[in-house]
Amino acid sequence: MNLIIEERGTYISLKSERLQFRLEGQPLKEVALRDLETLAILTSAASISVEAIRACAKFGVQIDLLDGMGDPYAKITSPYLVGTVTTRRAQMLAYLNEKGLEVAKHAVRARLRNQVNLLRYFGKYRREADPAAFAAIEEALPALANLEAELDTLRAPNVDAARDFILSVEGRGGVVYWGTVANLLPQDLGFPGRLGRGATDPVNACLNYGYGILYSQAAGALSTAGLEPFAGFLHTDRPGKPSLVLDFVEGFRAAVVDRAIVATLGRGWRPEFKDGKLEPPSRKRLAEVVLNRLEARDTHGGKRFRLKSIMVAQARSLALFLRDEGEYPVYVASW
Repeated sequence: MNLIIEERGTYISLKSERLQFRLEGQPLKEVALRDLETLAILTSAASISVEAIRACAKFGVQIDLLDGMGDPYAKITSPYLVGTVTTRRAQMLAYLNEKGLEVAKHAVRARLRNQVNLLRYFGKYRREADPAAFAAIEEALPALANLEAELDTLRAPNVDAARDFILSVEGRGGVVYWGTVANLLPQDLGFPGRLGRGATDPVNACLNYGYGILYSQAAGALSTAGLEPFAGFLHTDRPGKPSLVLDFVEGFRAAVVDRAIVATLGRGWRPEFKDGKLEPPSRKRLAEVVLNRLEARDTHGGKRFRLKSIMVAQARSLALFLRDEGEYPVYVASW
C-alpha cells in the first residue's frame, strides 16, 4: 500500500505495529505497517513521531517528503537496506569507460521505445474517432524509430565523449513526441509544448508534479539496489542533482506519468491553481493517479508484475550490469 498524506495538521504516531493518523475533526485512522510500502507526505504542516519513523525503518517503509511542486526533498529509510559498497565502486568506475556509455544510451533508448508504445496505445481507438490525431501518431512512429537507429551508430570511449550526441537524439525525440501528444490533448488545456520546472500551464504543471513522485520512487529502487542516486551517466553531476535517478526514470516517464496524466486530463479532470501553484486537492489527485499507475501490472521477463516491482527489478539489473554479473535489458511497457 502507498499512503498519501496531504491534509494540514495531520499527526502520525505509532501504536504497536500500526501507524495512527490524527487530524482534528476527523475519525482516527490506523494502518498496519506490514501492509505499507511507502508513506508520501505532501504537506509541510504535518508531523510524525520518532517512534513512527523508527518503526517504518524497521518494516522497510520508505517515507517520502515532497514539496508543493512534487519534487522530493527528503527520503527516510534504513541505512542497512542500502549498505553496499561493491556496486557503488563499480558504478563510479563505469563512468570512465564504455560501460557507462551503454547506460547513457540505454536511458535514451528506453525513453524512445516507451514513447513509441505509449503513442501506439493512445492511437488504438483514434483511427476513426480522431483521424488527425491518428495521422500525427503514424507520422511520429517512424521518426522515433529512426532516432533509435541513429543512437545505435554511436561509438565512443566513454560518456563524456558522446554526451552531446546522445542529448541531441533525446532532444529531437522530445520534439516529435510532445508535438504528437499535443494533438491528443483537449484544446482547452492550451498545451504550449513541454516545459520543465516552474511551468504554470495545466499540462506541464501536472507532468512536473507526477515526475516528482516518480523520482522519489526511482531513488528508493536505486538505493535499495546498492546504487548511488547522485552519480549518473547521461545527466551531468551537480550538487543536489540526483543524476542517476534522472537517467533511470527515462524508461518509465511515458509508461507511468505521461500515460496517467494524459488519460486523466483526457477524461475531463482539470487541476486547480492558487497563486500559480497546484492546490492541495489537485496535488493529492495527481499523486494518487501516478501511484495507482505504479500498482498496475505489466509483463516483464515473461511474468506479470506491478510497475513498481519492475522498477525495482530494473534497478537490480543495472547494478548487476555495472558489476559485470548480468544484462541490463530495456523495459518496454505493453500497449
